[in-house]
Amino acid sequence: MTNEVLKLDNITKNFGSVQALRGVSFSVNAGEVVALLGDNGAGKSTLIKAISGVYPISGGQIVIGGKPVSVRRPRDAMELGIETIHQDSSLALDLSIARNLFLGREPVTAKWMGIFAPLDMRELRRQATDLLKRVGISKKLNADATISALSGGERQSISISRAMQFFAKIIILDEPTNNLGVEETNGVLRFIKEVRAAGHSLIYITHNIHHVFQVADRAIIMRQGTVVADIKIAESDILTVESIITGADLHELADQSGPVH
Repeated sequence: MTNEVLKLDNITKNFGSVQALRGVSFSVNAGEVVALLGDNGAGKSTLIKAISGVYPISGGQIVIGGKPVSVRRPRDAMELGIETIHQDSSLALDLSIARNLFLGREPVTAKWMGIFAPLDMRELRRQATDLLKRVGISKKLNADATISALSGGERQSISISRAMQFFAKIIILDEPTNNLGVEETNGVLRFIKEVRAAGHSLIYITHNIHHVFQVADRAIIMRQGTVVADIKIAESDILTVESIITGADLHELADQSGPVH
């Protein structure tokens, strides 16, 4: 019996006369990494924006934890436990790591003052340090360091840590390793494994099929706004997945041309 966290049921999205999503259906289980694949224009970005509340859906149903929900804006998604981490990491560059980890949800003193309550900086640093230690990056980073001083991989680590801190049920990673070096990329892939081990579910958008086979449990492949395949990674191979994405039989081409590297 599976523990279904997210279910998309016949999701459609229209922009005027253009139908960007054509009845997308699939589910994500607890503690599962699902790779969302497809060429440019396949509908991946539109789908992610629909799940995260940027675009309200035109039809179909989003189901969280077995209950149909309405996701009309990003705040709706966050309150439902959906955190989206974009390639640019959406961090405040001039603020500290600690402030970014708790942005908008910082501990305060004198709560009775409402929005004017001063930040509890000691508690903020303590919680941030504990979180960094929990995700294994405390030796590298000081909670008081500004985001602008961090590398791309470190910034992604902070974004993922923030999602973990607020117990996101579903974390969406949108091309998290683009423009990163080898070491930083390996760090992001390690964090994906750690987040899954902690029981979170992830939707991982990437063009790097090799990374998919390192961290994903399943691959959802889209083409022209619809799902064309739902594959268990352990039962497939890179050529098969690439063939479905492109629509070409790469196995046959490999037999004709020799090994594909």
